[in-house]
Amino acid sequence: MRHTRTLTFSACLTFTLTACGDDGGPSISDTANITTLNPTLPGTSTSGVDDPTEGNTTDPSGTMSDSESATEPPTGTTADVTATGTTTDDTATTTDDTSTTTDDATTTTDGTSSTTDDTTTGNETGGIPDECQAPATQPPCDEAGDDIFKAIGLNCSDNPAMAIPIKNPVIMAPDTSSYRVATHFGTAKDPMDPNQWAWAPKEGSRFLVIGSGTFPNLEGDGGLVEQNGQDSQPNGNPDEQYQLPGVMHHEMGSNNGAGGTPFMNCDGVHDCSDTIADQWNGIGAGVAHDVFYMSFDLDVPQGTHGYLLDFVYFTEEWPVYVNQTVNDMLIVWSTSETFTGNVTFIDEQPLTVTALDPYMTILPGDPLLAGTGFPGDSEGAATGWYTAKGSAAPGESFTLAISVFDLGDTVWDTVGIIDKFRWDCMGCVPNEVDSCGIIPQ
Repeated sequence: MRHTRTLTFSACLTFTLTACGDDGGPSISDTANITTLNPTLPGTSTSGVDDPTEGNTTDPSGTMSDSESATEPPTGTTADVTATGTTTDDTATTTDDTSTTTDDATTTTDGTSSTTDDTTTGNETGGIPDECQAPATQPPCDEAGDDIFKAIGLNCSDNPAMAIPIKNPVIMAPDTSSYRVATHFGTAKDPMDPNQWAWAPKEGSRFLVIGSGTFPNLEGDGGLVEQNGQDSQPNGNPDEQYQLPGVMHHEMGSNNGAGGTPFMNCDGVHDCSDTIADQWNGIGAGVAHDVFYMSFDLDVPQGTHGYLLDFVYFTEEWPVYVNQTVNDMLIVWSTSETFTGNVTFIDEQPLTVTALDPYMTILPGDPLLAGTGFPGDSEGAATGWYTAKGSAAPGESFTLAISVFDLGDTVWDTVGIIDKFRWDCMGCVPNEVDSCGIIPQ
């Protein structure tokens, strides 16, 4: 996974990766209307919609399965709007101290009133719980092809009752060897089931692997395997980036942009979690290299208050560069009206080598790292699977973006596995403790 560029602070062992050409490399030919800023990115075309036939499995994180989230009414996400008093609505009629207004939002009986405003973000309308209109089942459509959006559970159909359509898909990664749609990562087998791969998809047949380095072509079975000791070519994605890509921003966005009140009073542009700034400038060097970036727009179904996304973080930089300016980062970013900023935070910290130091559970030399390019005896580690949990407002449209990059160097690489985006009817409240953010599986 390592580049052959020379740094003054460290000698770099060299690896060799198969050169990435059109043969075996990913394309996005089966995703319609992709927007790219990459002149070398493969061309796009419009194709028919796959006919998914396979259902989802229960979410191993224990938070909520897809079928549960679509059938259970949301509770506890935001306060229901209630009031007690007398009505002054001009449309009310009164008989024997009992009045009923013609306003759908207000009903008055025996001098008391309960009010629910349809335009609020509450979970009830007219006293009846919102009906979550997210798909009850979401059959995957990634069995064939290398579409990076379908690989993570998106755009299988344009019917929002059956799938999760997206709009305005963007890929900013001129070097297509920086991502792969794979059936598995590495060569390790599941310790609990030797017939299964250790790093296998959470839904469907494939997942997305993104990195700040380069990947070889896929194996014959669609797996992504990197042998320790292989050389890589320098990543051809953007370098010398002093701002985060696309819709992302490292500056604090809480307290209307002044910072200091994480997750509250978002300014709608910058990071309302206030998690990135210190890791970007305070510990990191404040300049990103080898930047992979993708984004897409989503229309939130009615009665749906959030979403879930599974991921794993691997890096060569652990443990040598903990608390150093070399501090690679993986970010999932939301522009929802409920919250703008980094949604992949844990203990109010983003996903960096330094912040994840206590959460690296798969350590150097672990057999689970075989074939990933990180199986060194003294460096290279992973977190295991996590679930990112974000908030959304029913009926809104918002952008979700994903990026991984080297921070402060161009040599030591970081990889993220991304899979199984799904709606979460209940959702979460960003400013509540242990609500949004990431949770282990």
